[in-house]
This record gives sequence, structure tokens and C-alpha cells, in this order.
Amino acid sequence: MINYKKLLIFSIYKNPMLLIDKVIYIKKNIFIKSFKTIKKDDFFLKRHFFNISKPVYPGVLILEFLHQSALILISKSKNFNKDKIIYLSKIKSAKFFFPILYKDNLFGNVSIVRKILNIYMFDGKVIVRNKVACFSRFICVVK
Repeated sequence: MINYKKLLIFSIYKNPMLLIDKVIYIKKNIFIKSFKTIKKDDFFLKRHFFNISKPVYPGVLILEFLHQSALILISKSKNFNKDKIIYLSKIKSAKFFFPILYKDNLFGNVSIVRKILNIYMFDGKVIVRNKVACFSRFICVVK
């Protein structure tokens, strides 16, 4: 398991944009399971649907949570060059099944579907309350 403090050390993301609280499990070059708790005082909830009683976690940040999980999965692979940067290249599909609210716990499951040279295709799922809240297929490029 990798906790938030360790993630801050090696991640290119820093607070408040590091959206992963901890990595629960990594199977190198195959799969990662990450975790995040949505807190009421998270900066993006203060302005996203701010006039309703239950602020909704932004969909773009759900996708970013999956993307950051994929970055960690790639960066923990054997042959990863630390001088390289991993970019989100394309979101092929993204489906949201219900709103995610503060106090929800997000479990991100991201797996590598295909790798060709420096291009990776991923499938990512966000599980909330034991149900799939989001599914996405996306592509990252290492440059």
C-alpha cells in the first residue's frame, strides 16, 4: 500500500490536485486499485453545484482520479524512465451512472488493456457504495 505522504513524494501532482488518498494494490504492468474519500471541504465542491444541499463531485475529477491511478501504474513499471512525462491523450469513452457526493469513498480500478511502444490504453472503473459509478476507456502517452 502507498499512502498519501508517499504519493506526494514521487507524484508530479501536489495538494490540492493529487486526487488519490492511497494506493491499495498494484500488480505491476497490469492493474492498480486506488482510494479516495470525498471531503466536504475539498476545494472543488465549494463551487460545483454550490447552491444545492449535497454538492456533487465533478465528473472531470472522477476521470482525473482514474488518470492519476494510471500514471502511478505506469511509473511503477520496471522500465519506466523517471525523466519522461505521462500525458492523457484521449478519452475514448466515459459513462457516469450516478452522482458522487461528499463522504463517498471512491475505489478506482484501472487496468492496462493494451500497450504499443509508448502508448497505453486503459479501462478504469470507479466503485462507490459497492456499485460502478463510472467507467472509462482512455489512452495515455509517455513522452
